[in-house]
Amino acid sequence: MSLVNGPVSITEARGLGGLRLLVIPGVPSPWGEAAKAILHVKRIPHTRVNRMPSDPPGALEEWTKQDSFPVAVFERERPRSGWAEILWLAERLAPEPALVPRDAEQRARFFGLCHEICGEQGLGWTRRIQFADAGLARGDAVWKWIGEKYGHRAEAAAAAPGRVRGILRALDAQLQRHGKYLMGDALSALDLYFATFMNLVSPLPPELLRMPKLFEAAAPEPDPELARILAGGLLAHRDRIYREHLELPVKL
Repeated sequence: MSLVNGPVSITEARGLGGLRLLVIPGVPSPWGEAAKAILHVKRIPHTRVNRMPSDPPGALEEWTKQDSFPVAVFERERPRSGWAEILWLAERLAPEPALVPRDAEQRARFFGLCHEICGEQGLGWTRRIQFADAGLARGDAVWKWIGEKYGHRAEAAAAAPGRVRGILRALDAQLQRHGKYLMGDALSALDLYFATFMNLVSPLPPELLRMPKLFEAAAPEPDPELARILAGGLLAHRDRIYREHLELPVKL
């Protein structure tokens, strides 16, 4: 039996029970892909929800009280749209395998590194600024809305390459300390966030992940220093996480 039902419309999903995960189809949003990865590893049954033409304007906002994807809704509980909220919900619904460290000090470091990937000014946020900067420079107006959402400004774009390098250096040092996984001997959500968000930095091969032309056309210029950081083992770790724990090819 498949763990994933759907996809169904937002309107239809509101009448369903169980866990529903709202994502954007056809777009490798790392936040959405990370949520899907967490549910996959924990084998949590859920219904996939997409915004459909049949949904009235504002259907997402009216239900979830915000305008971003992904969103997880369990039964009649409040919608959860933050990456950490979705993770904690998954931990409650399926405590094993645990993807959050139980030790308090380890957990504090874990969430700090997760924020450096998923949070405001983190890896995903900063790469979106870089994509918006490159897309707008090429005259692609579709990046205007994305740039506004993530705070694209000249000074933010100038600081973005150094911020991305710094985050990846920290993750590389963490990997060198622990070896097999970023938090030690066992897979954690940090590995899943890292693997899925790395597709904004160095995408999987096209036969494994079909990147939309919008992202291909707005890819930032190659960064030799960034390439040297990735060569230390980060890309190999990303590939192993996908190969051993996630679905390939990636289904958007």
